[in-house]
Amino acid sequence: MAEKVRVGVIGAGVMGRYHCETLALRLTGAELAAVADIDGVAAGRAASLSPGALATTDHRALLADPSVQAVVIASPNDTHAALVREAARAGKHVFCEKPIALDLASADAALAEAARQGVKLQVGFQRRFDPAYLEARQAIADGELGAVELIVGTTRDPSPPGVEQLRRSGGLFTDTAIHDLDSVRFLTGLEVVEVFATASTLVLPDGGEGFADTAVTALRLETGALAVLTNSLRAAYGYEVSMEVMGERGKIAVGYERQTAVRRLTAEGVRHDHVGRFLDRFGEAYQREMAHFIDCVASDREPEVTGADGRAALALALLAARSHREGRPLPAGEGG
Repeated sequence: MAEKVRVGVIGAGVMGRYHCETLALRLTGAELAAVADIDGVAAGRAASLSPGALATTDHRALLADPSVQAVVIASPNDTHAALVREAARAGKHVFCEKPIALDLASADAALAEAARQGVKLQVGFQRRFDPAYLEARQAIADGELGAVELIVGTTRDPSPPGVEQLRRSGGLFTDTAIHDLDSVRFLTGLEVVEVFATASTLVLPDGGEGFADTAVTALRLETGALAVLTNSLRAAYGYEVSMEVMGERGKIAVGYERQTAVRRLTAEGVRHDHVGRFLDRFGEAYQREMAHFIDCVASDREPEVTGADGRAALALALLAARSHREGRPLPAGEGG
């Protein structure tokens, strides 16, 4: 039997905890070896999923363990780039939640360090592992739609995070819209050549220190196809994510429903379930992306979602934020 890949997780919040559960309980080829979080209680709870796993408030203890082969970075967004560099210098393969950084210079430094140390680097765009998105991508690649003409997508969260979390996230474009920007590239195989975004603060009661919470972003792709993306930090009915791609011969739509949806039609009306949280919608995708990372480490192959993909989506998110600030469309070549 092949040895299990020993993995350390940095960050034991909602996403980090879920990755810990996947590594400890769902993947036969992985072992949760250590968990680091500045909240020692959270680190201990997550580490308890795996007998003997180290729980620490200092991520450097995790990186110093020679038995740890790979690291999952699920800490606040503003720590990602530095932790990627540290983990790479320690010789650990890296799975990093999006965004890989909050600016392009930091992203480039992280990618360069990973390449210099010869470690694998996968970025957490879980939609690329969702069965619905994969099916849609294959159909588009097979030419079912003909030439892509229009993409319409949205991500709406049930409620906004706290202001401190927003501040550390980099804002709506780098924390939320970045998923939709990556999905456009992933589904169509096309690159963006122009970005025009506008945003407002409509949800956060205290103005969120100037952070936008509602945005519309228009994209022009290299073929002339157009995309419109909407994002909001409030959806009273629960989590919503969807994307439709239209072409000369039809449309493919990926919705927010659970994989098995139930609809009830009675004299009182029509009712159906709706996902409440992002983990309800993308739980399987998160498990698939982690399984892919572990397999890449074990079999010594490169991940399908690379640091370059993380940089490309970040560049578009930063450009959208700048477009909003300057009130004008910007060519993709101008950077963030």
